[in-house]
Amino acid sequence: MKIAVVPNLTKETAQACTDEVLRILSECGCETVLKTDLFTAHGVYQERIEDSLRSCDLFIAIGGDGTIIHTAKLAASMKKPILGVNAGTLGFTAGVERHELSLLANLVRGEYLEERRLMLEVELTSGDHVQRFYALNDAVLSGEPSKIIDYQMVLGHRSYRYRADGFIVATPTGSTAYSLSAGGPVIEPNMDCLVYTPICPHSLFNRSIIFGTKSQLLVDIPENIGRLYLAVDGETPLEVFTKDKLRFFPSDRFARFIRLGGYDFYDVLNQKIIETRQ
Repeated sequence: MKIAVVPNLTKETAQACTDEVLRILSECGCETVLKTDLFTAHGVYQERIEDSLRSCDLFIAIGGDGTIIHTAKLAASMKKPILGVNAGTLGFTAGVERHELSLLANLVRGEYLEERRLMLEVELTSGDHVQRFYALNDAVLSGEPSKIIDYQMVLGHRSYRYRADGFIVATPTGSTAYSLSAGGPVIEPNMDCLVYTPICPHSLFNRSIIFGTKSQLLVDIPENIGRLYLAVDGETPLEVFTKDKLRFFPSDRFARFIRLGGYDFYDVLNQKIIETRQ
């Protein structure tokens, strides 16, 4: 078995964790490809797709949720599964904690669970120019600080005008991230749906909307005071202009998450939220 090991070495425990992962995989007879250049010295992700990665059977990402999410998107582009090792704080997307690394031997024996995770596709149209982005967590449209933005949203066959500080379109995986903080619902990660959550809406009746895989969300950008930005999975924001059009819909691409040992989504959710309060 050939495994790509992708650590984010800006995390405090990542180096020691990486050394331990490599030692265990070597003892199990695995061939490893160590990629330490996907994250800069400041922890910023920079995608590098190489033949050495394409030939791997699976990926192991070592870091926090951001590390795991970015690596999972890279793995998904090559239709490879990923195991996240938590070397950060929360680790909602991690499939194993550092104290459970002995379970890595189960990979070779095929003793693990695999979860299929829906991904979000975002299409930005500016005149004749079309750009596509993929999100495992969410995409966020927001303005400059203290600026209210206006936008026209079409869901189904109805058009709605919104005024808010912005909005989030999240996958079930991303429902426990920014969307949850903005008042959105928790969605089981194996469900196939997307959730739209406005950020500080200027109405008493604006709520999150969950829509299924056969629906899409269309957003027109009218003239606004101040600049608008689109951020996909927390990556570098891209400026969005008047008359641009955004389309959000479930992608045909999906992430494949490996889980080792016992795992229950609600137990992890409860434990991680408790940890953030301490």
